[in-house]
Amino acid sequence: MYGQFSLVSRLISPAFSWSHSGANGRSRIGTGTWGVRVHQDFNGLPSLNILSDDILVDHIFDYLMVEDILCLRMVNRLFYNLTHHGIIWKRFLRRIGPNVPALPPSQHYSPNFLTSFEAERLVIRAITVHKNWILPNPPAASYLPVQAHRHILSMVVLPGGKYLVASACNLAKTHYSLVVYVLDHRICGIVPLAETPVRGKAYNICAKYMNVEGTPSIVIGYIRRKTLKNHQSTNSIDPSIYNPYLNNPRCQIDAPMPLEYVATCLQISLDALDALGNPILVPGSQEFFDFAASQPPPFRFLGHLRSDSELRNVDLGEVDGVPNMVVAKMPETIVMKELTFDGAISTFKCAREITLSQQEQPICNFRLLPLQGQILVVRSTNRPRLAPPNPSPGGPPIIPDVMFTVAMFPTPDPGDTEAGEFNPLSIASFYGKDIEDFQISDPHVPNDQGRNFLPPPINIFYRNESGGRICHMIISPTPRESAPEAFRSTGKPHYAITNLRSNMMHRLSFKNDESRTVCRTFVIPGCLRSLFYSIPRDNRSDTLSVRNFSGHLLSKRGDDAYSIMRRETLQNILRNVPKHRETMLGQFNLPSYILDHIRDGVTAIAWDEGTGRIFYSKPHETMLHILDMAQTPLETISGQRHPIPLEDERMLDL
Repeated sequence: MYGQFSLVSRLISPAFSWSHSGANGRSRIGTGTWGVRVHQDFNGLPSLNILSDDILVDHIFDYLMVEDILCLRMVNRLFYNLTHHGIIWKRFLRRIGPNVPALPPSQHYSPNFLTSFEAERLVIRAITVHKNWILPNPPAASYLPVQAHRHILSMVVLPGGKYLVASACNLAKTHYSLVVYVLDHRICGIVPLAETPVRGKAYNICAKYMNVEGTPSIVIGYIRRKTLKNHQSTNSIDPSIYNPYLNNPRCQIDAPMPLEYVATCLQISLDALDALGNPILVPGSQEFFDFAASQPPPFRFLGHLRSDSELRNVDLGEVDGVPNMVVAKMPETIVMKELTFDGAISTFKCAREITLSQQEQPICNFRLLPLQGQILVVRSTNRPRLAPPNPSPGGPPIIPDVMFTVAMFPTPDPGDTEAGEFNPLSIASFYGKDIEDFQISDPHVPNDQGRNFLPPPINIFYRNESGGRICHMIISPTPRESAPEAFRSTGKPHYAITNLRSNMMHRLSFKNDESRTVCRTFVIPGCLRSLFYSIPRDNRSDTLSVRNFSGHLLSKRGDDAYSIMRRETLQNILRNVPKHRETMLGQFNLPSYILDHIRDGVTAIAWDEGTGRIFYSKPHETMLHILDMAQTPLETISGQRHPIPLEDERMLDL
């Protein structure tokens, strides 16, 4: 990568200009060359060792890129120690802006308390996940199975990949719970820190960092089903294992008996998690359990909603500084509940698109935009279609055309339970066939609000053609100069339906011997990096036979405004610019043993685009499996960095 002395030559070059207090006075002594300021050994090369640590770290190293720092680390023990200094890596963090994985809003992860190792890990993760993701066939840097101690049914990763929330149960599926895992524990890596029982399987989990009554917390929303009391019997179905979907999520199987739906919200303080995750306490030790038993219960109940109508989607957000839970009450109603002592509830019905106003238009998915005070809602309905007069016997089924709408609705006033029907502020209509499974990305706020970084777009994905094709739509943020005055003055992102555009369609198939397997593809959406995974179209079980994973880009060659901003910001600290792939979709290059592992069956999958990690669980076991798309520095449980430098008598003792 570099010549033998290229890095050293750059450091000692006479053309290298810098200044500090007292430099002008010393420059008048002797010849005024570099040799005056640096100890000159006339029997060998000049040495930088005589310079103070402050000069090296604060001035010299400030001119270096990440590759330079890593090369300099291999020179000797002095530079090995200096290049691990936290100020170097925190400077890099500031320079790469929104490429930094989001951090929990707790004191433990604040800039003043961030360790040098954690700062370096964040920088290296951001670089390597970007380099791997834009390759034609992204590779996995590592694979790690860990003991989760529970069978994981579904899970979500908090932004930044520090915590994972899982809906879990025992292997007999008789006891259900929610478990919070810390993902970067110094001693054990991935550790379950807190668990709370749930009366039945928790599904549609949503977890976000929020401020609840001044306490930085993780807020968890979920839905569970239960059988109505007057319908309970020994022959009742188990609502925790009941699956209302057969093939197409728009065509549900009617439950054999009425069910009640409960949307619940819990809070767990980040300070409590930081205390339980203290590396001084070895997880699983008696000291750990004694300390945990001495603490208050980590989970706190915030509120719930009950309904005889199906509750399908959950989202969370702080609207005007007040935490809220938002739920879709099928078929066409949105319910909001403030997560406060009063717990004010407000509801409204989404007005139907006028051309098909006689038909029900059920909610497919929605996304709360708390900074905008609006809710993005996707709905669909079948267009009436006349059957042919003489249908051919045994012919293909007639698939009705589907109209779906993407609309922006205002949030209702708190406590307004009779808001009635809300007309959309703006709406766009589209038509297609056999449309299903809408997924909407969460445009979380960039890390650094003090700089003019472009906000992320909102990505909308859905399937059609019996699940064989993925369609992508994108809502770009309104340019600040064109945004409403309230958004121009505050710098908050603004999203408008007028910015919506259809981006691309993708069809995935995978080779199997001499044939190709036609697949149904699923999407875990991200702001920049979305994860695709595919299963055979004829797979009908809850255990997914995943053929492979694929990485999605916002545009070909990453030439959209947001991708360019992210890439250029990251390249501020890189000497070598990685080559970008031409296509939007890149199928992963995974070892055969991993492909066999995921094709044998997967129960749940989660994805964190910031750190580039895929988490999945398998049926009939209590393991959690991690595919890491990024490389990270290593350290021992005592905090010793790897690799350990060799002894060198010529170096200074530090």
